[in-house]
Amino acid sequence: MTIARITPPGSEPLSLDEIKDHLRIDHAHEDVLIADLLSAARQHAEHLCGQKIIMQVWRQYESSFPCDFTVPLRVAPVRSVDFVTAFDAQGQPNLVDGSLFELVRGTEPALIKFDREFDRTRAFNGLEVDVTAGMGELGVDIDDAIKRAILLLIAHWYEFRGLVTPQQQPVSIPPGVDVLLSAYRTMKL
Repeated sequence: MTIARITPPGSEPLSLDEIKDHLRIDHAHEDVLIADLLSAARQHAEHLCGQKIIMQVWRQYESSFPCDFTVPLRVAPVRSVDFVTAFDAQGQPNLVDGSLFELVRGTEPALIKFDREFDRTRAFNGLEVDVTAGMGELGVDIDDAIKRAILLLIAHWYEFRGLVTPQQQPVSIPPGVDVLLSAYRTMKL
């Protein structure tokens, strides 16, 4: 099983003005850097939480059809299953009819439950599942604790950007980020 992002988020959870107010910056010549820090901080927060913050589309590749007809989804929180594509022995894609599967919510991870096995004979990456995942579509949909954690990350990385090389980033995480994100962390057994 592999996953790959197909469509990145259409926005970020914070605006450039919100970040610049937090950093007490009143000039525009570092706007590109701040936007890059925002994207990196959001991605890092997503990693720490195990959840996507802003809605985005991911594709999950499955090599074997599960014997119990369920496929656990590796992104969260799942908003929708957009497409399921099965590949035959010649590698030809076939869209799976939506009536043959359902999204099972309320489980960790979310599941796709198939009614039955269907024609899917390709051995590797024979099944692709396109999933829209995210807590919300816009910054107003995101809880303040998550936005505060992202602001702390941005401020920390902005302040200490010259002390280490880009390859060593993130060199540290400021205190409080883990606490702010702990309520959103998905637990794995």
